[in-house]
Amino acid sequence: MSDKEENRTFQLECIDLYKRLPALWKVKSEDYSNRNKKDAAYAVLIEKFQEKYPNYTREDVKKKINSYGTNYRKELKKVQDSERSGAGTDQLYEPTL
Repeated sequence: MSDKEENRTFQLECIDLYKRLPALWKVKSEDYSNRNKKDAAYAVLIEKFQEKYPNYTREDVKKKINSYGTNYRKELKKVQDSERSGAGTDQLYEPTL
């Protein structure tokens, strides 16, 4: 497996793990307000990121998650803009991840 494929696989694993930790993102969840559960969820994510980046800290994980969200919103905007442009279905923008 190439480095690019490994990085992509690792990113997808991290995103999937993040989705399974609603204490970090689901505002209406009771766990979201529970600091202990949030700390435990961050510990799980930190452990995952340290598999590839041994010196990652909580702040690094927060920055990485934030960048994932930013990139998601940018990709979503590109898709929506291409749909609104009136281009044919074969010319619609397709995100890479």
